[in-house]
Amino acid sequence: MIEEPYRWLEAISNRREYIEDQLGGAAPVVLVNGEPGIVIATKKAGTPKIYEIYDHLAMGCLGHPADMEKIRQSAIEVAHLEGFTRSRQDVSARRIVAYSLAVALKNAFEQIFSAPFLFRCLFIELGERIEKDEGWTVDYDGSYITTSGRELSRGLLISGKKEVMEKFIKEREALKLQEFKTLKEMVEYAIKLILWASELLTSHESLDAVINRSFKEILSGSAQSDFEVVFLDRTLYEQQSFTALGPEMWS
Repeated sequence: MIEEPYRWLEAISNRREYIEDQLGGAAPVVLVNGEPGIVIATKKAGTPKIYEIYDHLAMGCLGHPADMEKIRQSAIEVAHLEGFTRSRQDVSARRIVAYSLAVALKNAFEQIFSAPFLFRCLFIELGERIEKDEGWTVDYDGSYITTSGRELSRGLLISGKKEVMEKFIKEREALKLQEFKTLKEMVEYAIKLILWASELLTSHESLDAVINRSFKEILSGSAQSDFEVVFLDRTLYEQQSFTALGPEMWS
């Protein structure tokens, strides 16, 4: 009996290693905000990874497609229930992440006799003003971190590799707050973050160096030139702000 807690901890540790190994090949997802709104972007893949959740809410995720779909449906149900029983103003990222998604993910992660969720996401809330924007990094074990306001102009990133996320957080501190005035500026910055995170382990180039290089130079030197990019338009805050962008924005 006395060994049971240790066996449980060992099972949790093994489970975490398994999930990290499974997520290791996933492409990064990034977000950046500015005066026009919020851009979420990732590499183009067979399965979409950026979803509308509510008028001013979106989710960008990586992991197993079936698990992403389960979480997406759960988030949409919670958002619409909040909107129906309360009001549109009560539908917030905080309510969905902290009071619903995080609890469900933690419970699923600790059920060691059932399959875990292979999942990691960015949850995004567009504000009426840039100071009201929120970005949430949500992990498969239910842990989460929130970043808000102009701090998001430096960018927010999730990757299948933990070391890339840790490197990004460390190097992001050296970046100045950005003051994006146009959508194109935000799209180019977001794609720079994707390419830096995708090639970090082979190029070892610093984030600051990549950000300060010209966009054309970086894009021409990359094998990847097709992206999934979504814009949450601040001028449409009271309506449906979610808009998918085409390659004319970065080619």
